[in-house]
Amino acid sequence: MNKGCVRLYTGDGKGKTTMALGLALRVAGEGRRVFVGQFIKDDPRGDIMALRKAIPGVVTAQFGCGTGCICGREPDEKDLDCAKKGLARARQALSSGNFGLVVLDEITIPMYFGLITISEVKELVALKTPGTELVFTGRYASDELKALADMVTVVESEKLPTPVPDL
Repeated sequence: MNKGCVRLYTGDGKGKTTMALGLALRVAGEGRRVFVGQFIKDDPRGDIMALRKAIPGVVTAQFGCGTGCICGREPDEKDLDCAKKGLARARQALSSGNFGLVVLDEITIPMYFGLITISEVKELVALKTPGTELVFTGRYASDELKALADMVTVVESEKLPTPVPDL
C-alpha cells in the first residue's frame, strides 16, 4: 500500500506554489480529491480561481487575514487566529481520508514567525491517512521540517528581473 509521501518545496526562488499546484492537477486528473489550503494568502489568484472553476474534486481555502504577508512586520493576534484556523482545517482535511493530496501552501511562513510550531506540523503528518500525499511550501523551512519530509526541493533564484513580476 502506498504510504503517501510528505514533500517540502522551499527556498527563496519562485515556483514553489506552482509546483504544488501542478501536483494537484496531476492528482485530480487521476480522479483523486485534492485539498489546497493557503496560509497568509487571502486574495485568490488566477491559479486558485482556475482550480475552483475547472477542476472537479479540488477544494481550496485561504487563511490570510486581509493584511498581506507577515514578512516585514510583527505578527499580531489576528495573524495567530488565521494560522490556527488554517491548522484546524488542515487537521480536518488530513484526518478525513477524503483527499489523495493535501497541499499546505506557505505554511512555513507562520512557522517561521512562531504562529505554528513544529510539534503542530508533526501532528498533521501523524493524521495523514495511508496513500495521502502531503505537501508543505514556503520560504524559511527549518532543518527540523526538512528532516520530517520524505522529499525536499529547494528552489533558488539565479536571476530575477527588477521588479519581480507577480506571475
